[in-house]
Amino acid sequence: MDLFLMSPPGRGWALRGRNNFRSREAPQVDARQARREWLELARGIEARGGTVVALPSPSELLTGMPYAAECGQVIPREGAPPLFLLPRMMSAHRQAEREYWAPLARSMGLEVVDPGVGIWEAHGDVATFDGATLLFWGGRTTLDGLEAAARYFPGEVVRVQVREPAFHGNMAVLPLPAVDRMLVCPEVIAPDSYARLRERFGEHRLLVVTEDEIRRYATNGLPVGKDLLAPSVVPEAVRARLEALGMRVVSLTMRELCEKGGGSSRCLVSRAEVDAGAVRIPEQYRLAAVAKDIEADA
Repeated sequence: MDLFLMSPPGRGWALRGRNNFRSREAPQVDARQARREWLELARGIEARGGTVVALPSPSELLTGMPYAAECGQVIPREGAPPLFLLPRMMSAHRQAEREYWAPLARSMGLEVVDPGVGIWEAHGDVATFDGATLLFWGGRTTLDGLEAAARYFPGEVVRVQVREPAFHGNMAVLPLPAVDRMLVCPEVIAPDSYARLRERFGEHRLLVVTEDEIRRYATNGLPVGKDLLAPSVVPEAVRARLEALGMRVVSLTMRELCEKGGGSSRCLVSRAEVDAGAVRIPEQYRLAAVAKDIEADA
């Protein structure tokens, strides 16, 4: 099962923390339009074989919940229920979110674990490529937070240090396993970490993008097979390079969630490959149930 944990914006969704380069100066959002943008992405995921689990926000104060990359990380295990590794968020207005994701995870049959140390912003600082797990720190996640989380990941772990404007690793690196390539922005990756990526994966597999291009979300599209669900602001030159490799870039209008809120399609999901028999999905959290509430606003 290609599993995507998501959370739709509420009817009163607004910008609160303004902790990234887009949201700091953005005008206020249109919550109704943001909900429609979210639903288009969620349906696009399911149309391509993914399974969305949608947790509506229990409070209008939890305005960060739609950016579910920070909700936690599902980690499959052989012969045991998958783990759900809770985040330890930097921003105070987001720290209560995990109190709602943890019960959902338990209702799905997952074993909930708290790393217990430092700041760790979960799936936003996790990527997988060529059998390895990449864990990122230096934006918001701290090194001690990374190390506390790392012990729960089986197999090979590659540690990568990033810097602003890549406040998460998912802005610095985008694996594209369907075409055996990875978009990388060396300008926001520490030199020793970038050298580690070249050595482990081979320079010919790393496609370099610039800091200006990641500010336009070049690395924040969501790959589902050979389709990249990407915001319409992704530069045309990046689109052309990806399409030359055999990817199909599917353009999504994300004026509220991305251009104002500062989070792209990849930021709106926490994704994991799990054995379908290892999880159960309560009907009220399936996309069909949550979509009815959003469509009622149309």
